Amino acid sequence: MFQRSAAGDQHLPHGVVVASFETYDQAQAAVAKVSGSEAELAGLAIIGNDLKLVERIVGRLTWGKVAMRGAIRGLGFGAFLGLLFLLFVPEAVSSVLVFPLLGLAFGILLSVVQHALVRRKRDFASTQQVLAARYDVVAPQEIAGKAMQVIGQREGAPDPTEAQLQSAPPPAPPAPSAPSAPSAPSERPASAPAPSSSPAPQGRQDPPAS
Repeated sequence: MFQRSAAGDQHLPHGVVVASFETYDQAQAAVAKVSGSEAELAGLAIIGNDLKLVERIVGRLTWGKVAMRGAIRGLGFGAFLGLLFLLFVPEAVSSVLVFPLLGLAFGILLSVVQHALVRRKRDFASTQQVLAARYDVVAPQEIAGKAMQVIGQREGAPDPTEAQLQSAPPPAPPAPSAPSAPSAPSERPASAPAPSSSPAPQGRQDPPAS
């Protein structure tokens, strides 16, 4: 149940963001989860970020739809006036039926005239909503740890979409095992034979001069 904030309380709540959600219902369920754990609730706040006005087109407005909507509204308003008149004048039961009929006629007339004035700019029916891109649950510093523990740190993490799963890189192949080093031969190869050392040839000596 919502309560109007005090006139002087015009600042944003300060604290720690304990969880983030995509919809308000998820954030509200998180606060209810904290309430169910009998933890402290005073100071918790839900903050909507990046507010956007969303207008969804329901359909095209035709003269028949406009007249039907005006008839329903006029009939309800006329029945309400008839019940009030019956409370103050109980003996006028037959005249009570006049009020719904008058409301029906005036409702159709007003709706048709209003549609005729604006149909060139707006000939469709729509609904409007104020939505936020993200809803943060904020808690004061002294109860932030408990609230985060109750809600869960991954409570607001969205599941991966199909596009994200398809765009994910394939797993890397396992690294090939290093080839084993060749085993050393059991016998050491014979070394090359050393060249035989032959005496160096002696130079020719000239005979002594006579």
